Amino acid sequence: MGYGGWVLALILVQWLVIRVILVIPVFGAPNDSILGASSGEGRESLRLFVFLGSGGHTGEMLRLLENYKDVLLKPGTRLTVGVSDDASLQRFDQTLGRELRRSQVEIKVCRFGKAREVGASRLQSVKSISATLVKAIGTLTWIKWTFVRQPHLVLLNGPGTCCIIGGWLKFLEVVTMTRSKIVYVESLARTSSLSMSGKILYPLVDEFVVQWEELCDVYDRARCFGILV
Repeated sequence: MGYGGWVLALILVQWLVIRVILVIPVFGAPNDSILGASSGEGRESLRLFVFLGSGGHTGEMLRLLENYKDVLLKPGTRLTVGVSDDASLQRFDQTLGRELRRSQVEIKVCRFGKAREVGASRLQSVKSISATLVKAIGTLTWIKWTFVRQPHLVLLNGPGTCCIIGGWLKFLEVVTMTRSKIVYVESLARTSSLSMSGKILYPLVDEFVVQWEELCDVYDRARCFGILV
C-alpha cells in the first residue's frame, strides 16, 4: 500500500471513530429526541418496531404495548412486529393485533431466528447467533431504511435476538450517517442486576429503562419510571 493509501485508510479510521463517538450513547451521544419520537411529532405517523421473543419476554412486551397504546399505537401508526415463533405471533393477534387493525394501525410481521436456545453450549450459541445475524441483516436494513427522516422508535425488552437487532441498527447508524431511536426495557424480574442482553445493549441503546429504582444506583444511564408491565 502506497503513501496515499495509508493516508486514505487513516482518514477512514478517524471518520469511523468520530462516528462511533457521535452515535453510541455511552460516549455521550444526545438522546433528547427519544421521547419526542414516541409522541409522533410532525405530520408523519410514528413507525414503531417491537420484538416478541418468547414466553415471559413476549408477555411483558404485550403488557407494555397495552399499557401505553394511547401513546405508541395511535391510529395511523405503522407497527412492525418481529417474532421468532408462532406462539408469540398468536398471542399478539389475540391480545392486540385484531384491535389495532380495527383502529387503523398498519401492522407488518417480520420473522427472526432465535439467537440462542436455553441450555445451548458456547459453540452452539455462536453458530445460532451467526445464522440469526445473517438471516436478519436484510430485514433490519429494510426496517432502518423505512425509519430514515421519519418519527420512529425501536422497542426491545430482553431476548438474545434483541442484541443482534440493536447492534446491527447501531452499526447502520455509523456507516449511513443516520440515527435510530432505540429503547430497551429491562425485565421486571431483574431487581438487582441486568440480564445478559441488558449488559450487552446498555452502552448501545438510546434509552435504557429499568423497573426497579435500585438498579439506577448501579447503572448511571438507567432510568426508572416505576413498574411498566
